[in-house]
Amino acid sequence: MPIKARNSFLEVNNTKNIDIGTGKLTASIARNGKFTSINTLHQKFGYITLTAIEQFPNEKWYDSQFVRKYRNRIASNSGFGTFHQSEKPTNYGLTAANNPVIEKNNENEHIISRYFAIKNNGIDFILQEDVITNTGLEDIIYPLCIGGTFSLNRSSYGQLTEGGPILIPDLINDVAVSGNKILIENKNLAAKAEVSVFINDQPLTLKPFSEVSSAPIDYFFEDNLFLKQGESKTVSLIYRVSEIKEKTFDLNISEVNTLKSSESIESNISIDQFVINQNINYIKNCCAVPVDEKHICVITDHQLLPLSWNRDAYYMIKLLLDAKKEKLAPSFDIQEIVKGHLQWMFNIASRPEGHWGRAYVTNGFCKDNAFQLDQQCYPLLEIYDYHQSFGDEETVQGLLKNVDAILDMILTHRHKDEWLFETGETPADDEVEYPYHFSSQVLIWRTLTSLAILNERFSFTTKPLATWAENIQRDCLKAFTIENRLFAYLVDLKGNYRLYHDANDLPTVYAPIWGFCSSDDPIWKATMEFAFTEENIGGFYPGSFAGLGSIHTPHPWPLGDGQELLYSHLIGDENRKEKVLEKLKTIVQWDGLFSEAISEQTGKVTSRYWFSWPGSFISSVLLQLKKEK
Repeated sequence: MPIKARNSFLEVNNTKNIDIGTGKLTASIARNGKFTSINTLHQKFGYITLTAIEQFPNEKWYDSQFVRKYRNRIASNSGFGTFHQSEKPTNYGLTAANNPVIEKNNENEHIISRYFAIKNNGIDFILQEDVITNTGLEDIIYPLCIGGTFSLNRSSYGQLTEGGPILIPDLINDVAVSGNKILIENKNLAAKAEVSVFINDQPLTLKPFSEVSSAPIDYFFEDNLFLKQGESKTVSLIYRVSEIKEKTFDLNISEVNTLKSSESIESNISIDQFVINQNINYIKNCCAVPVDEKHICVITDHQLLPLSWNRDAYYMIKLLLDAKKEKLAPSFDIQEIVKGHLQWMFNIASRPEGHWGRAYVTNGFCKDNAFQLDQQCYPLLEIYDYHQSFGDEETVQGLLKNVDAILDMILTHRHKDEWLFETGETPADDEVEYPYHFSSQVLIWRTLTSLAILNERFSFTTKPLATWAENIQRDCLKAFTIENRLFAYLVDLKGNYRLYHDANDLPTVYAPIWGFCSSDDPIWKATMEFAFTEENIGGFYPGSFAGLGSIHTPHPWPLGDGQELLYSHLIGDENRKEKVLEKLKTIVQWDGLFSEAISEQTGKVTSRYWFSWPGSFISSVLLQLKKEK
């Protein structure tokens, strides 16, 4: 069946909740129109969430099965908002400003729900606007219900490979309803959520309520709306989640209505352009979190695991820079995000042992302090990319002052005789069997080559960067070439090696683009061909939706499909490229984002509906294909 955009959503099998945000404040909306979460930045705790499920229990951090189940509940809880007679929407859409629209029809009523993420004078909030119209031939009384289950939690940060949990304070939900406002506080988080309700621009007086509990709290308010034949009434709910110390939300609905965008629904566009646009919007709206006026943390998703990895963030930033080159996004907006992210990595993200850790909370706290070689390279490479895109020599000079010390730290991980560098974990966040990892050597070569170019302009180090890069390339090719036929995944430089390729290892597929080798290099081609066969044990998963994945989550990954798409393009295999494109059209989620993993038998999502990195990488490849075409 052909796949096409319908009112800006794709007609595909993989659906998920709809996401909106201002960067600082984010939300996810279920298909029935209710919120499953509203989330925001917190200076002490990183990220907090208003949801309908209990807080993650501190005794379950190392229970990976529980972590998976809890993630599913985050995505599929009962939610809160407005409850209508029809819980089966008939249509979905996005406005040109990327605002969701959900349409419902009953026998005599038509309901249009619109959602807006708005920031104004330092206040970020979500507006839900339900327009209820009597479409029947007689006057009606429409039963309205507002409320749901509320719990103000710290985000769990639950990982499948837990590197050190951050304990969560005990949950204390304090719900108080007065006038037209529902107030939820958690004093142990020093945080609050506010919901203000209006009918036709007038405050709606709710049923008073007060309860304190260590569990989620239910609150429902029922009212009857009298609607004459053809009459419409608008129910508006304004949501805000913030720290208690922030001033109370006190905008009136008339003022709010002047702030919302009102563009009409987009006409159909090509699937590839839809995917690119949606992944750009997701980064800008939900993942680029402004910590303060100068610093922006880029998290990998706003819902399941709102943490920052240098690796993930690099490829998300790369999409923004690629979009800027193709004039798909305002240059000023992109520069602000990339500059803020660089400042965050170098000034806010802590390095307790001198190196960047595996993952970070938005406030810069290093959650997992494992040493991953590639995580040390990406911030340095991002400086080069930023300079190439914007110039901005003042910012670049300030950042380069940090580089010499970081290079000294990286040198402590060099082999005593060879120009190869060890790592503690792979880019899949898994411990290594042997300490020298192929794609990380390619990446450090690329990083030093790029820094050598910057050094010619800024003279920030006396280290012979270009010579070091040549040495790495030489020793890498020698150490990792196995039986003169392909590159090993890991080696110990004592004769032991592992043959494997992982969806997370993007530097390997980028090697010809970066100039590490040519696209017709027989060793590189053999390595990539091996990656997409059952010989790649733990990395390739056969089936109707076969593909390259990761032993970290043992299924095919869209990241792996992105690798195969780029690989087929580089070797000029048009048939293979078209086949991969068709698969991507099938496994993409209806909002244009890609998951972590899919079933090799059905193509349905098996892990992490929210994961910005794969969609960002795939979108960058699609942009490259469009540009070269």
